[in-house]
Amino acid sequence: MMKFTCPHCNEKTFTPLQKALAGSMKSVGKSCPNCGRKCCNGMESAYFDSIISVIMLIAIFVIYMKADASMKLQSSILISGIIIARFVLSFLFKMFFGKLVQPVRTMK
Repeated sequence: MMKFTCPHCNEKTFTPLQKALAGSMKSVGKSCPNCGRKCCNGMESAYFDSIISVIMLIAIFVIYMKADASMKLQSSILISGIIIARFVLSFLFKMFFGKLVQPVRTMK
């Protein structure tokens, strides 16, 4: 099984699902199963989320402006699909790309 390295103990302890659910740099993070210290997704994840959100907003704006009254249902379905795709792509990026880092925010 694919595992990712903890930035504290340098052991491969995080599964892709744990990595995806670790949160962003501002979150508390997820505890390492080996050393117990908190880890989160790095800035690559934040950059990807920002870029994909801008692309999503532009696509929604274009669809909204181009759609006429007869295509209201199709436009709504397409816009819903774009919003869902944004969250799925973000989750998959966090799962498989980028690296785990120490969170900026630390809570005990």
